[in-house]
Amino acid sequence: MVAVAALDPTRSDEYRALEGEVAAEQSTAAAAQQEARTAVEDAEASASSAAASASQYVADVAEREAAVAAREQAVTALEQQIVATSITEGMWTVGRDIEPGTYRTAAAVSDDCYWGIYRSGSNGDDIIENDIVSGGFPTVTLREGQDFENNGCGTFVKQ
Repeated sequence: MVAVAALDPTRSDEYRALEGEVAAEQSTAAAAQQEARTAVEDAEASASSAAASASQYVADVAEREAAVAAREQAVTALEQQIVATSITEGMWTVGRDIEPGTYRTAAAVSDDCYWGIYRSGSNGDDIIENDIVSGGFPTVTLREGQDFENNGCGTFVKQ
């Protein structure tokens, strides 16, 4: 039996040295695998956090866009209201072209200007009231059945 034991390669110093190297390599491989798992878990957590941040950002942007759209609608409505209640230069029929009400110039008049209120359909012959203004903020009150002329006074805005 001595001869068999002497031929057993698992009892040699080289084999034992190789076993030690294999064990060390397996330990290094296990550590590398654990390190890789940890890196993957960290990357997944980071990606999940980034996705949550991106989702929140998208939600914030959508909320801001909705607020901007609402403000834009309000501004547009206000602009349309201002246009509908402003009288620029020209001849206008109250109730058809412009709303009845009291109007005042948006800016002070610096040069001579003329405004006139006429009975509608009189072609300017039936003057109800008129004035040549050379300063200040002219104010007029207009009713249906009247025509209004604005000549050089700027824009009248409904009060």
